[in-house]
Amino acid sequence: MNFIYQRIVLLFLCSGCCYPVAALELFGVTLESATRDELRAAVTQAGMVLTSEGGEDKWYDLYDSSTALEGSSQLYLGFVKQDQRFAFAEYEFKGLQRKQLLRDLTLKYGAAEVQGGRFISDRSYRWQQEGIEIELTGDWQNYKTRLIYVMPANMADLLAERSSRVPQQEAEAEQVSLY
Repeated sequence: MNFIYQRIVLLFLCSGCCYPVAALELFGVTLESATRDELRAAVTQAGMVLTSEGGEDKWYDLYDSSTALEGSSQLYLGFVKQDQRFAFAEYEFKGLQRKQLLRDLTLKYGAAEVQGGRFISDRSYRWQQEGIEIELTGDWQNYKTRLIYVMPANMADLLAERSSRVPQQEAEAEQVSLY
């Protein structure tokens, strides 16, 4: 058993760690009712460093997750801007580590629903746990593995906010005059 796999299994089994203790928890915060401030405090307490803060045109915060979860490089935490509700969390792992993560997630959540792609290697694995959608996928083009937790209703609100913001920005840009 390689070191990274041992480390991931250990982190996976620890309570209060980077993987949800229950499907609705991340860093001890219940995702169903989580706010940006709650998750931000918990992530910072876990030792992650904020590398890019969401702003007017960005609906997520970006953290360096390498110190909290071996093999991972980044954690994206997305929120609905209007009320700062949790919408998604996405871990980015260096390389293609699906086998190890898939084993751990299957132990935690049961058998995954397998989504086929164009090629056999394009498969993604999905679980649903109490309103949270969980997906493990390989990003072959960028040589990364992604583990994603989504609260569908909140994600729909985030996407609606984002799509309404683009036309508003374009209208504002047309009103700006350099003369």
